[in-house]
Amino acid sequence: MAFGHRAAGEEPTGRTASADRSETRILTLDGASAAAGARFALLRWDGRDPPETLAERTVPGRDGAERLPALLADALRAQGWGAGDLDMVAVVAGPGSFTGLRATLALAHGLRLGPGGMALVPVTVGEALAPELRAHPEAGRASRLWCVSRARIDRVFVEEVPADPAVPVPPPVAQMLSALSASAGVLLLAGDAAAAVAARISAAGGVPIVAGPERPDGAAIAAAALRRVAGDLPPLAAQPLYVDPPEARPAAPAAR
Repeated sequence: MAFGHRAAGEEPTGRTASADRSETRILTLDGASAAAGARFALLRWDGRDPPETLAERTVPGRDGAERLPALLADALRAQGWGAGDLDMVAVVAGPGSFTGLRATLALAHGLRLGPGGMALVPVTVGEALAPELRAHPEAGRASRLWCVSRARIDRVFVEEVPADPAVPVPPPVAQMLSALSASAGVLLLAGDAAAAVAARISAAGGVPIVAGPERPDGAAIAAAALRRVAGDLPPLAAQPLYVDPPEARPAAPAAR
C-alpha cells in the first residue's frame, strides 16, 4: 500500500513500506489534550491484522508536546529504528489544545521533511474513537454518539459520530456546557470532556453513558489513519483543526 498525506482534491502519495521488510512502521502523535499531556506510540502493521503497538508513552504536563522529540528519539533507539525507518506518522489534528496541536503537528511535519520521506496522515479525535463508540453494547439504542473534547471554560467541542461507519464524522462544533439539554434516548459519550457532559446531561434529566476512553490510544489513531489512506475517510489538511480562534492576538501597532 502506498502512503502519503492527501489534501483536498489530491490523490494519496508517498512511499510504500521499505522494500526489504514486509511490515509498515507507524508513529502516532497526540497533543490534543492539554490536561492529560502529549502521547506518542510506535506500531507495526503487516497489512492485514490491526496495527501492533510496540511502545506507547504519555508525557504529562501542559508542556508535554514540547518534550516529545527527545523522548521519541529514545523510544526509536530502543526499537532499533531511526526516524528514516518510519513509513507513516499519524497525528491527531484536533479538536483540542492550541499549544499541543501546534507542537505535535510541527513535529510531524519536521519528520515528514526528513530523509525517509514518510507519509503524514492527520485524523480527528472523533475519527479515532468512532469505532469504539459504535461497538458499544448500548450503541443500538442510543439516540446520539458524541465524542466530546475540552475547550475553554464552560465549553466543549462536539464531534457527532454517525451510527453508519460509511458516513464521515462531521467537523466539530463548540457548545456551551451549561446550555446542553437532555435528548430522547441514550447519549453515548467518549472523549476527555465525557464526564463533564454526562454530569450536565444527567442533571437535565437525560440518560448519558460514558462509553469510550478519554482519548484514543496509538492503535486507534493508526487505524483511523489507515482508513484515511484507503479512502474510507475524506481528505483532511495536516494542520491544527481549530474550532475557536486562538486567544492570542497580534500586538497593536505602536503609537507614533
